[in-house]
Amino acid sequence: MLVLKYHLTEEEYFDYNYYTAWSAPEKKGYRVWYYLRVFLLYAAVAVLFIISRKSQQLLWDAIIFGIIALVYFLMVPWLIRKSIGRRIRDMLRQPENQHVLSESEVSIADAGITDKDQASESKYSWDAIVRKGETPLCYYLYTNSYHAIVIPKRAVRNDADKKELERLFDTHLSLTSEFSPEE
Repeated sequence: MLVLKYHLTEEEYFDYNYYTAWSAPEKKGYRVWYYLRVFLLYAAVAVLFIISRKSQQLLWDAIIFGIIALVYFLMVPWLIRKSIGRRIRDMLRQPENQHVLSESEVSIADAGITDKDQASESKYSWDAIVRKGETPLCYYLYTNSYHAIVIPKRAVRNDADKKELERLFDTHLSLTSEFSPEE
């Protein structure tokens, strides 16, 4: 059995929410559809503006709209990060959410996973883990499409613990939990 004790940082909690809502591999279809919708709306507005002006400077208008579109599309990941960060900060300010960053203890064993903090304790069989995600900061063991047990990599303090964690993941998580189909 592996027992990990830690306090999630605000950055780790943000990382989990950003990964889950935007950057996870299975969100690729959502990201593509988001960009496509925005592009189509922007293109429609640009075409209507250019046509309504009956400008003789069609090329310049197209270049200006193109530059604005490029800048916006490059800013989208930053805007998404800012939006999620703002929501996380607002949520963490609420008294009923104070336990989110409190000390947590996750026990991982062949029999299953126990996740507890000052406000709750949850026990999961390995079958309850529907997907595993990973970022440079954390591991995510999803119990549904949004909720996950968040395990910061810094909580795995030595090589022996890391090997045991990898053994437990390899033994109990199917490949389908790690490689979700693209949407």
